[in-house]
Amino acid sequence: MRDFVPALIFSLAVLLITFTTVAAAPEQGEMAVVFPPFTSEQAAWTAILQAGAFVVAPTRLSNIVVIYAPSADFQQRARAEGALLFVKAEGLCAPLTPKELS
Repeated sequence: MRDFVPALIFSLAVLLITFTTVAAAPEQGEMAVVFPPFTSEQAAWTAILQAGAFVVAPTRLSNIVVIYAPSADFQQRARAEGALLFVKAEGLCAPLTPKELS
C-alpha cells in the first residue's frame, strides 16, 4: 500500500491542476465563488457583498454563490473574506433557475 501513496498524491495533484485550469473563472464578470464547506448561504453572500461584488444567484450548494465581479481585484478581496476558489458558473456551480428556486 505504501508504494501507491506517491502515485495517489501525483494523481490528485494532476486532477486539481486540470480542474482549476479548465474551470478557471475570469478575472472579472460572472463567476462562482466557493467558500469552505458548511459555510452558510448568508455568510457567503455577506462576504461577497463586503468584497464589492454583486450576488447573481444561489447554487445547489450553500457554500457556492454565483456573482458578478465588476473589477479585476475582486478575487483578492474575496480571499480576504474567506473564499477558497473561483470557477466558471457552470455545471454544479451554475446558478439555480427560477423554476428550481420555487
